[in-house]
Amino acid sequence: MFPSEHGPMPSRQPQKPKCLKRGGRITPSDSIYLRGRVEIMRPGEEVGTHRTAGKEEVLIVLEGTATVVLGRRLLKVRSGFALFIGENTFHNVRNAGRKRLRYAYIRSLSEDERRAHPLGRDHPHH
Repeated sequence: MFPSEHGPMPSRQPQKPKCLKRGGRITPSDSIYLRGRVEIMRPGEEVGTHRTAGKEEVLIVLEGTATVVLGRRLLKVRSGFALFIGENTFHNVRNAGRKRLRYAYIRSLSEDERRAHPLGRDHPHH
């Protein structure tokens, strides 16, 4: 492991590569600071407006076309696009196409989630 600019990193066993292709998730046993998964949506289906409360998120469209509400902006994104969703931003993802939408999201943990993580609580910044 590389040293962190913020001090030593918690010791962990090396992880095997994680396949997110079929509903796999990045869980607390995989990562101290990240969560994520692949979502598959039928045409017209949407996640529902929600907020990245204390978190940041990256959304990567893998297949299909999505309409993404990002704060007050409405964006149409296709396969290959990636979006950064900043902390405390209201957003929604909707399948705007005629075929399935498949996208991955990876998000940071909130401060509360980091404090609650078994390895994260021993980290020098918590």
